[in-house]
Amino acid sequence: MKKVFASLVLGVVFVSSIVTEADASVKQSIYSDLSMNNTFYEAVYSMNMKEVLEAEYTNGGKVLIDSAGIVTRGEAAFMLYMLLGMEPDTNKSFPDVKPDSPYYEAVSTIASLGYVNGFEDGTFRPDVELTRSQMTRILSGAFNYSVNTNVTVPFTDVNERWAPYVDAIYRNGVTKGVTATSFAPDKKLTRGEMSAFMHRAYKKVKGSTYNDFEVMNSVNEATRKTRILMIQGLEKYFPNQKAVEIKGDLSELVMEPYLSQALKGYETSCYNCDSANVVPDFQFGLPYKVVAKTDSILKVDATVPSNGINSGHRATIELVRSGDSWKIKSYIVRSFKEDPLKLTIEQAIDYLSFAIPLYYQKVVYSIQHTGKEPRFGLDVFLVNGKDQYIFNVNTGELTDYYPGN
Repeated sequence: MKKVFASLVLGVVFVSSIVTEADASVKQSIYSDLSMNNTFYEAVYSMNMKEVLEAEYTNGGKVLIDSAGIVTRGEAAFMLYMLLGMEPDTNKSFPDVKPDSPYYEAVSTIASLGYVNGFEDGTFRPDVELTRSQMTRILSGAFNYSVNTNVTVPFTDVNERWAPYVDAIYRNGVTKGVTATSFAPDKKLTRGEMSAFMHRAYKKVKGSTYNDFEVMNSVNEATRKTRILMIQGLEKYFPNQKAVEIKGDLSELVMEPYLSQALKGYETSCYNCDSANVVPDFQFGLPYKVVAKTDSILKVDATVPSNGINSGHRATIELVRSGDSWKIKSYIVRSFKEDPLKLTIEQAIDYLSFAIPLYYQKVVYSIQHTGKEPRFGLDVFLVNGKDQYIFNVNTGELTDYYPGN
């Protein structure tokens, strides 16, 4: 659960940062520094929606993804750790990757599994830039590709040391090289290239083998892409939006019966308001259940918590594999009156330990349940011995506590 929480801290909702471009389709790049026409756009977008690749948000409302930026050893470990939902393993550590480093769990886990080594002096050097050849070894291990010796690859610039790993990702359709005869093994690896390698490799992973974290990533990607598209339509056409404006684009992300449900919500929605009828993010820090997981279907029961503006809900979402992507097929909502969370105090404390840093940007050292507030009988929690919060164990709503209000 610790790793699930860590990923959610990076969660984002793209609304105000959408770039406006004239186009027959409402689909537009959400990044100020990356066009939809870029070779790496789909891969970068997918990795960003899965929270594998981080974006930067400027004060001017721009979203920067820096696809041309060079990937470091620490970043590569983190990306694969997040993409594959690896179980933390900190048996192997390095003196230059401290426990408070954002890469600590990822580097330790990747190294413990043997996908990457440290240097002879015992360090890992997380800030050293990665080359394309070095990436092939890490990727081959992470995706369990067979690595053969004495292989011949079509790339004349790959030496014997790296040929087995280049061959492994080449055989699995992860690379075609920069040309038919060149791999550019010594070239520094960009974020766009890393995204493309991971995207191609991950599309071949069977849904039945997903762990819970991978299921969450798939659901998050599907719901976020759907929400962004609907908001882009509203941004362009509100208040006279019609379903026909986004139906074609939306059909690439969802299918019936959810398609009709989403289009109806779009037509009755508003733009730049508190209750737009677009699919929200689930909060996987709250209890959830993977109901079905096959190569063609993912079905999950999860929660959208209430907040001070909108009522949340429980829901069952079903994704269906279509080609190499997942589409939303159904989204069945249950109110908290019908299906309350009924969290125990222990579950509430577990959730608050990550929700408070996420929503209030406060470090949590301790949480204590102190009873119920008198007005509505909701539970009160003392954080760090001084800050009090009200939490509704049935709806997931979290607020500051002001005695007497």
